[in-house]
Amino acid sequence: MKLTKCESGHFYDADKYPDCPYCNTELQHRAGIVQPGSAGAAAVKSAQPRGPVAGWLVVKDGPARGRDLRLEEGRNFLGVDAAGCPAVLDADSPLAARQGIVVYDPAEAQWCALPGSSNELCALNGKSLLEKSPLTAGDVFTLGGASAEFVPYCGKERRWTSQPDPERT
Repeated sequence: MKLTKCESGHFYDADKYPDCPYCNTELQHRAGIVQPGSAGAAAVKSAQPRGPVAGWLVVKDGPARGRDLRLEEGRNFLGVDAAGCPAVLDADSPLAARQGIVVYDPAEAQWCALPGSSNELCALNGKSLLEKSPLTAGDVFTLGGASAEFVPYCGKERRWTSQPDPERT
């Protein structure tokens, strides 16, 4: 096996593929990496909402421009969907699809970003996300060829309580 790195940073077996199969979608289809009609290398499911929203990522460019990604308490796994657009992934998504993690800790009312387990990196404010980093409003993630701005809802000033407040309903 001849491990080769393409210009986009993907590693592939050059003995098996004449070109990077992650960049060359025709090779993906011929190699069976991707089923016809899908555009991404990993079969991932987008997360379904489980609880109240704690924040968002708003996609600023690319084919998903204007779309919002809902963030909840706990870990939110970031990756790209079958169309190559940024997505919050289902907790059962493959480790290889998780490019980054956004965490909201309700006990501490703090946000942070962590690197994912994918070979593909995600960037935070223009730098590769390689270690735990605190998040603040306006921070920008780059993944899947698009950028998404972080917009917190919960924090020190505003939190969800375990019971709804009857005065507010």
